[in-house]
Amino acid sequence: MRFSTLGLKMIRAGYTMLRTEPVVILKDFSRILLEELDADCPLPGEATRRVRGLAVDEPVKGWISPDEVAVTARETLDKDFMQSVASNGSPAVVWRLEGEAQPEVVERAASLGLGLFVLAPEVPLRRLFEIFSQDDVLLLLSHGAGRTLLESAGGETTVEEMVGRISGMLGRSVVIEDPVGRLIASSTGSDPGENRLHATLEEQGLRASKGASVDETRRERRDRYARLPDGYLSVPVERWRVAEGELFWTPIGAGAPAGYLWIDLDGANLRPEDVVMLYWARRVLEAELGKERIRLETELGVRGDFVDDLVSGHYGSVELLLQRARYLGADLAAGALVMVVDIDDFARYLERRRPKEPTIQELKRRLADAVRLQTRQLFSNFLLGPRSDNVIVFLGSSEGEGPEELPEKAQLLAKGVQRYVKGLLPDLTVSVGIGRYKRDPALLPDAYSEAGVALEIGHRIHGPSSVSTFEGTGTYKLLFRVLQENPEELEAFYGETLEPVVNYDSRYGTELVQTLITYLGNDASTVRTAGDLFAHRHTIRYRLDRVSELTGLDVDKSEDRERLTLGIKAMQLLGRVPERPSSFSDR
Repeated sequence: MRFSTLGLKMIRAGYTMLRTEPVVILKDFSRILLEELDADCPLPGEATRRVRGLAVDEPVKGWISPDEVAVTARETLDKDFMQSVASNGSPAVVWRLEGEAQPEVVERAASLGLGLFVLAPEVPLRRLFEIFSQDDVLLLLSHGAGRTLLESAGGETTVEEMVGRISGMLGRSVVIEDPVGRLIASSTGSDPGENRLHATLEEQGLRASKGASVDETRRERRDRYARLPDGYLSVPVERWRVAEGELFWTPIGAGAPAGYLWIDLDGANLRPEDVVMLYWARRVLEAELGKERIRLETELGVRGDFVDDLVSGHYGSVELLLQRARYLGADLAAGALVMVVDIDDFARYLERRRPKEPTIQELKRRLADAVRLQTRQLFSNFLLGPRSDNVIVFLGSSEGEGPEELPEKAQLLAKGVQRYVKGLLPDLTVSVGIGRYKRDPALLPDAYSEAGVALEIGHRIHGPSSVSTFEGTGTYKLLFRVLQENPEELEAFYGETLEPVVNYDSRYGTELVQTLITYLGNDASTVRTAGDLFAHRHTIRYRLDRVSELTGLDVDKSEDRERLTLGIKAMQLLGRVPERPSSFSDR
């Protein structure tokens, strides 16, 4: 079965539970025999062997099937009988016997890998068969699954090893996705390419963490649970239909998920035992991923403290700076280029949405994770630190890579981050500022300042989702410095140049400012300006004359054109564009 389209259909339906033959493991089966039926256990057998039911010894062919425990009242268990039981795939024998089993029988069972239990003949057979009533078995299965997974968690156990155990218990391929869309573990371990589910998710770009999917989940939440037949246990799931196949995923953890568990159903519905397994899998994976999140948040905190010291210049000696950077996995001895990724209008977003503090912190953490994920794909030598509403990245050159390659790679990274954030956090956009490469590590605070200037200028001129470099800001950075140090001076210059034109456009709905910008961008060519604005050149000439009348600056003189150019840049930095731009005719 292959998935050939990206058309995801969210199927609004309950999940049909097939009542299947119950399955327990030999360890849990033996515990009931010992604790509730007072049986003896001369030989426990292989604890993880499956037990699907009981088969009572009969003189007919085919009386026992694989995974069934043999129940017999024979006086002795001879070699032929024991061999027949073992060859048919039975995990154990329940011997209804007064007294103890003979040593040779125990030895025979051990050689065949069978478990051996001795049960008093007065115990009714129905007591044995009650073990496999559906409700009791599911409860037993829940205890066994929980104990197995919890006992294997912690210590040196990795998420990959835990996923392998879960896959084995479910008998299905599984994949773990983290909160920012990375597929971090598959049931095939080190070779995810062998996992068809992993390959499908990668080929189709399917991610539970994508915003559109989360929104749809919320709208249909009441119908999106897998429940046991009696309803006492349920698991939130999402079923996605892709072409002729179906995939399921369940969030790991409540609230902001720690990740997502994908399951390949391979044409089959979820069974009651699957629901039990998923319940415990979610619990254990939440703990395992929670440990990883704590580690990452601690690391980010350390990185954030170092980045704060670095950009403020309070890092002590250069040698200490380089030592701390090496501790965090970055080599800044040859200098670096700085990139700042900033959430656009974050204060306005918070005012409009009024999210709670945990949600705000989750947004910031997701942004930092997204930037780190994208950076790793292009750079091996970098240092990342989150701040209040932005992320700072120091990008260093790697072996075999010259510093001259960094600016172009940084711009590729900026575009990649914007695309990724758009899919991950559709309600937010980010702008990026990129400073110049500094060879001297002592100048890294200056590199950060340049990136910040580029970010601010880009946002003021181009608005949200801008990518700006310090080298590309030209004379804007000079005017921006004036704005920072003496804003009244920049206001005065704007008032002497373009303010009258902006006021005229705002009052009469004309397009004098746009005409002037286009004219100066076309090297004072009236013909090219007319073509760009779809207007007659006489109309363009008339508009330029109006600009000269309003400003007292002649657009035909190079010195005045230079002042008008700076006036436009001052207007953009101050955010003083015409309030009501219009395509109406000039008045």
